[in-house]
Amino acid sequence: MQWNEVDLLVSPMATDLVALLVYECGSNGSVIDDQEPDAEGRIRITAYFPLAQEGLVETVREKMNALESRGADLGHWQVIEKNVNDEDWLFAWQEHFHPKKISRRFWAEPAWEKVSPGPDEDVLTIDPGLAFGSGFHDTTCLCVQYLEEAVRPGDVVFDIGTGTGILAIAAAKLGAAHVAAVDFDSAAVAQARVNAALNGVEDRMSIANSDLLTAIPKGQQADVIVANLVTNAVLALLPAVGPYLKDGGTLIVSGIIDERIDDVRRAAETAGFTWADEQLRSGWYAVKLTR
Repeated sequence: MQWNEVDLLVSPMATDLVALLVYECGSNGSVIDDQEPDAEGRIRITAYFPLAQEGLVETVREKMNALESRGADLGHWQVIEKNVNDEDWLFAWQEHFHPKKISRRFWAEPAWEKVSPGPDEDVLTIDPGLAFGSGFHDTTCLCVQYLEEAVRPGDVVFDIGTGTGILAIAAAKLGAAHVAAVDFDSAAVAQARVNAALNGVEDRMSIANSDLLTAIPKGQQADVIVANLVTNAVLALLPAVGPYLKDGGTLIVSGIIDERIDDVRRAAETAGFTWADEQLRSGWYAVKLTR
């Protein structure tokens, strides 16, 4: 299988903004190489997209031009596209991702590089495989921190858009009795099952291919629902998710770019949720809602 690899060369000041842009364009993973600027002082952002995504580079260039027209200082930017195969893609992830402390309790480690946790710490072992996503993104870290506050032993948790499964695995390690994890990407579903087994929690997880909530039977409810998506998917989820959450339950949503937070706030209010807390990191919001 092959993927589109898109390199964007931008000014150091623009890296977070452009990382947001490629994520909104459908990138399933990106790497910011801020250790080696080029001769013009530009930083390379490498983003990976499914090969079938037509008109990708044109879309990215249009959005870059739109950012520049609104006054963003992108520097002498450049967009370069090439196709990579599975093996090249996998090597790229292994080269760039290393163990990271993502919350008070949890370390996230790639399967190829182990970490020794300290007292009262635990480890989430993640192999992204060919499904994209190390699980180390800022939005993931924020969601794990909220899960640590919300999940109680014996809880039922739904993870919508599970990706590598890292949030579902965290919930299981926090004591959830059952975690239902869903994702529309069949490769992600397969890899989430691998990661559940790597972490020894597969007996408390069900993982299914689903568009948002469609694979979760009506009538089933969770104590905690977590959804690390993109802004438009969060907006689509909010009107539908209420019946799936127990009274007094917690909904955690993330992947919201800062310029769309007011849209999410209005949608949450319309859907009957109480805005309990929010966190912003590197241009991304995570929000804790209750009802």
